[in-house]
Amino acid sequence: MERLFRTHYTRKKIEINPIWDFCTVDNNGNKGETIKMVVPSCWESHPNLASYRGKALYSQKFSFGGNIRLVFKGVSHTANIYLDGKFIKYHYNAYTEFDVILKNIDYSEHLLEVQVDNSFHKESSLHVPNDYYSYGGITRPVVVEQLGDTYIKQLHFTPSKTDNVWNAHIKTTIVNLSEKAKTLKVDIQIDEDNAIHFDEVTLAANSENVFEKALEIFTAEEYSIESPQLYYLKAIAYENGQPVDDLIDRVGFRSIKIQGKDILLNGKKLHLKGFNRHEDYAEFGCALPLQAMQRDIEILKDLGSNCVRTSHYPNDERFLDLCDEYGILVWEEAHARGLSEEQMRHKNFDKQSADCISEMIENHYNHPSIFTWGILNECASYTDYGRGCYEKQYSLMRELDESRPLTSASCHFGKDKCLDLLDIVSFNIYPGWYFDEPATEHLKRLKEWIASTEGKDKPLIISETGAGAVYGFRSTNKAKWTEDLQEEILEEQVTSVLENKDCSGVFIWQFADCRVSNENFYARPKSQNNKGVVDIYRRQKLAYKKVKEIFEKFK
Repeated sequence: MERLFRTHYTRKKIEINPIWDFCTVDNNGNKGETIKMVVPSCWESHPNLASYRGKALYSQKFSFGGNIRLVFKGVSHTANIYLDGKFIKYHYNAYTEFDVILKNIDYSEHLLEVQVDNSFHKESSLHVPNDYYSYGGITRPVVVEQLGDTYIKQLHFTPSKTDNVWNAHIKTTIVNLSEKAKTLKVDIQIDEDNAIHFDEVTLAANSENVFEKALEIFTAEEYSIESPQLYYLKAIAYENGQPVDDLIDRVGFRSIKIQGKDILLNGKKLHLKGFNRHEDYAEFGCALPLQAMQRDIEILKDLGSNCVRTSHYPNDERFLDLCDEYGILVWEEAHARGLSEEQMRHKNFDKQSADCISEMIENHYNHPSIFTWGILNECASYTDYGRGCYEKQYSLMRELDESRPLTSASCHFGKDKCLDLLDIVSFNIYPGWYFDEPATEHLKRLKEWIASTEGKDKPLIISETGAGAVYGFRSTNKAKWTEDLQEEILEEQVTSVLENKDCSGVFIWQFADCRVSNENFYARPKSQNNKGVVDIYRRQKLAYKKVKEIFEKFK
């Protein structure tokens, strides 16, 4: 299952066996023993590959022909795709979807091979040793679709409200794969009473056309945290009166606006109470099955959380689907964490970052739960070169989506040079853990400094705050890494933020413990970032009940 709902009725899906042949590959191209591997999964889930970093080859045979679309929801982190021994696609970045269009393939059994590399190789600018683990494998679903001569490539929905009437701006892109011109008619339906009918259009051979129109919806119910009302948006392409392709997505009518220091959802001020969450689970690595995602959602709801940050990369779309359904707001973040100026000068940094941003926004644009896009967590925003990188990435994001505000989490108190570029100021602070200062005093000093910058009249989010604790480690002396100290520090940090009228909210670091790169072992007990309020198995620490109590208090 790649989504929580059916995305096509006309377009056909080709089922493939989820058990693939798998073997490791060394730097000389020598293959190891062939074993079986479930797709999707992390190869680290296999007992003999728990710490394997390098290359591997996935192979699968199945029968198909004609025009085919191969969709890879996530391959970690470098992929080379081959069909019948012929190279057809390269993709870099573990956390974004990509596809391959195959035209006029002979009908027969074909061999699909995916060579995957999760090493920190010289071409990789974003996947570097870090405070989370770069798992290996085909970690998200693979989808194979049968296409006709034309198909719907894109369907974007942008809601807005004027004089208490909701407007739906629809943009869809249709592709003609054939060598002949095709005459098509396109219909867009939101519900039984609201539809857009485009005039018949002739598409030239091997071309694509954009269809764009707005529609007033007088009966729309708002999407909110309390009532996450969803609608099915259906696009159908017709040729000679017959449907030849379709695409279905889920959308919601809601507005996100910035008004002074406030973030408004449907005109009402947001008070964000949430967590940073890594896609990491003890048994599954980053390839979480739907049941584990659902469990995380239920835990977030039990804690009283109303938002989540996808630190530090785009998430599996099924998790975003769940957030849509449950009314959990999402700060979705492009992939990058803690990069120095030297790392941002990597020859591939600009392109790989732009590809990640484009693929994230293109594929996740319609999710009503996403209220902001983020970039470049704790990167070199304090240097002139770093500022140039932030400026380029914000410019690209605004080209791709004008409807959402932009932000990035900084830890450069007193020297960040980018606060004029973003819409929401976000800072990571750890008073009581990394330095001894009362949280209220540190927050006061942070606000005073922001008031002297271009960020002075913008909303402020505390994007990270927290303390570490090893599950089960208790002590009356409240030493470092005890659950007792974590509970005490979190109580002071979170309360000080939520009591502050100038703060739009807090994202606790973090939801659950996660594995870190081996290079980070010296600062991370058990080779994990242990700042979760639950451990990597989702067992509650002492701080769980304390955070739940605080979130309940600040409803």
